[in-house]
Parts: sequence; structure tokens; C-alpha cells
Amino acid sequence: MLLAFSGSGERCSRPGSRKAFCGLSKRLLAGSRLLLLPLLLLALGLGCSSKSADTTSPGTPPSITEPPSSAATVTGRQVTFSVTATGAPTLRYQWAKDDVDILGALTSTLTLFSPEPSDSGQYTVTITNPDGKIKSSAATLTVTPALQFTSAVSLVADAAGNLFVSDREDHCIWKVSPAKVVTLLAGGKGIPGSVDGPGSDARFQNPGGLALDPSGNLLVADTGNHTIRRVAPDGTVTTLAGAAGLPGATNAVGALARFNAPFGIAVLSSGSVYGGAYIADALNHTIRFLATDGTVSTYAGSAGQPGSTDATGSSARFNQPNGLALSASGTLYVADYGNSCLRAIASSGQVSTLAGLAGTTGYGDGTGSAARFNLPVGVTLDASGNLWVADTFNHAVRRITTAGVVTVIAGSGTSGNADGTGTSALFYQPCGITLGPAGNLVVADTRNRLLRLLTPAGVTTTL
Repeated sequence: MLLAFSGSGERCSRPGSRKAFCGLSKRLLAGSRLLLLPLLLLALGLGCSSKSADTTSPGTPPSITEPPSSAATVTGRQVTFSVTATGAPTLRYQWAKDDVDILGALTSTLTLFSPEPSDSGQYTVTITNPDGKIKSSAATLTVTPALQFTSAVSLVADAAGNLFVSDREDHCIWKVSPAKVVTLLAGGKGIPGSVDGPGSDARFQNPGGLALDPSGNLLVADTGNHTIRRVAPDGTVTTLAGAAGLPGATNAVGALARFNAPFGIAVLSSGSVYGGAYIADALNHTIRFLATDGTVSTYAGSAGQPGSTDATGSSARFNQPNGLALSASGTLYVADYGNSCLRAIASSGQVSTLAGLAGTTGYGDGTGSAARFNLPVGVTLDASGNLWVADTFNHAVRRITTAGVVTVIAGSGTSGNADGTGTSALFYQPCGITLGPAGNLVVADTRNRLLRLLTPAGVTTTL
């Protein structure tokens, strides 16, 4: 219509056009403009009315429906605070400790991944949006000091209740008194090497298994150095067999003998008389024996030939044997790591499979071959002859009775860090286990960097 009236306007400008026609055209054009104006205003009004409703509608100030709760933890055990709140538009959070804002703590949860005792205090969260602000009640965090190690892989206790701990990644041996005082017995913290000498002057390379002889000397499988070391009660270190940095499988005396990543170690003794030591020579897939005169021989298995054969002496086969435990009757128990099973070597030298199925990993209780393990590392015996197993990659502690019945005592099969009873307790790749003087077990919870105390009934606490 506008185009038509535009054309009529052009015609009116021509000479000789009729005045009546031109007047009508002008009136119609003016009328159409009057008609379009209310329609345009109506359209604009509808559009603006919607926008006006958004800008004038009230927001909702923040309101806390579930405040953060107080918590207690131990050194290194993760803890999380959380808050639940309502409000619109979008809420903003700021956590504070003892009324001091925590940098970057800007969400509805606050996680302390490796808390220290200094992190104990009062935690609050302030929540804001354009319509208001609210501060939560305080949640109290209590962090109890716990013994921590970089990578504890083995431990042993003496009759007085002292614990000795080998720290693989710190390359040293620690002593923990019954009063939980930790001292460096031998080695330089964080300094690898192979040096004999007193206390902190000595050096180790990724030390593994530990055992005590009747005189209180500590025998160490110095895994990374391929040697066997002895630590006297005063901390003086001596190399008994093997040569640092020279892996091999040679049977010989003292420094002429060769090992390949030895790990487990068990002392043979009769009363107060030291009779030598059995060694799980992991990467040679053999069990070796170190006599009192320093002579090294192969007790079971064949160097360089992994397998799972039950047989006698060199006809038997192992796959990266790790932890060892020797019974009073002379039976040597082996955590056959690479086979995910537990083996037994009778005093006659006959090797048998006690529990688990060689080459088959899993997490199941049962008797003998019906049970399943996942790369077990540490073993120890209790006074009743039960074998306790640090089932490392099942993150659990298992018990094997003298009849071969396997039961989960603590741990759930998944990694974690929690105290509790039975499967409510959580471990993270436990490697070492030993029997304490009171009949409880002490576990080196390796990846959690903690020592855990475990009762025979399955109650786990952090040492």
C-alpha cells in the first residue's frame, strides 16, 4: 500500500494532474500513517512489557539449608566440608578458616587433600548474590598427628615394642618407639647410595624387606643395590652379601654372590642362635639362603625362569617372590607376587601352593585354590600359625588359617583411607605387615603413607 501511494505521489507532482485525485491520495496516505502508528506502538509495548517484567521481578537472597559439619581426621587423610544453600540469581561462595578467606575456595565444597595439624580450626563459608549475603555457622576441624612415611614397604617389631620401618623412596630405615617417637636409625633421608657406616652416614637404595636376628641386628634386603645389609642396634650398617649395582644370580660367599632385586627376608634361628636368612630374590624368581659364614645358595626355584610349578628345590618355579615368613616348624611361606598366590616351602624343600590360583588375580575368600589375591607383598605369622597377608592391589588384609581358609579381615577391595571395622576400613596398596608384641598387627599402608594398627577381630586404627 505504501508503494502504491508513493506512486500516486509521483503522479501528483506531474503537471496537469487532477487536483481531486491528488487531494484524495494525500488524505489516504495521512490516514494510513495514523493507522500504522498505534500498531507500531502496540508491538513495541508488547516487546518492552516482557523485558520490563524480567528487570523488575525480585531475586531470592541466599539461605543455608545444610551448614558444614565438624570433622576429625589424621595427618594426610583427606577431609571435605560442604554446604547446601538456595537463592537466585547465581550464588557465590567464599570459604574461610578462622575468619581468614582461603584463596581459591569458591565452590560449595572445600576439600583438604593432605591436612596437617596446623589445619585444625574453625571453617565457615559466606554465600552472596545481588540480593543478599549470609555466613554459615562454624565447622570445627581437628587434625590429629599421625606417623607418616614417604613409602613404607616393610616393617618388623622387636620384643620391646619398637617398630623398624624401611622407607623405599626415602632410602632409609626408621625406628618407632612404643611412645611413637620416630628416629632415623640408618641411611640418609632422601639420599640414595651404598655406603657402610654408622647411622645417618650409611646409604641405601630403595630398601625392601626387614627381619630381626636374635641379637637385635636388623637384616635389610637392599633391593635397589642388589645386596643384603645388616644394621646393628646402634645403627652401624654392614654389607653381608652381594655387590652394589651388580645384579646377578651367582652363588658364592659375601661380596662375590649376586642378587637381582632381593625383597623379602626371614631369619632362621634357634633360641638365641642365629642360623642364617632366607631371601626372596624377586627378579631371579628364586628363594636364596644366606648362611652365617656369608655363603649364598639357591634354596628353591631356578634363576631367570619364572613359573608356578610345585616341586622340590630347583624344579620349583616362582614369579617375583616378595614377602617371607618362617614358622617354628621350619615351613617358609612366600608371597608369590607375580603369581598372585601364597606358596609354602616345607623343611624338606617341597614347594606347594597354599592359597590362590597362580596367574589368576581376583578378590575372593575361599579355601586353597578357590581364594583369589591381587599381587600380595607382605606376610607374617601369628602365635596360632595363621598367615596374615598384605593383599596389596586388593587394598586389603587377609588371613589364611592352617587349613588354608582365606578370609578378608580388613579392607574392601577398593583403595581409600579410613579407619573402621572389617570392610569399612580402607587401605591404599598396603605392602608390609608384622605382628606386634600385644598380638595386634601393624600394617605399612604404603600409598597412604601411614602405619595402621589392626586387631585380630578386624578393627583398624591409624597409628
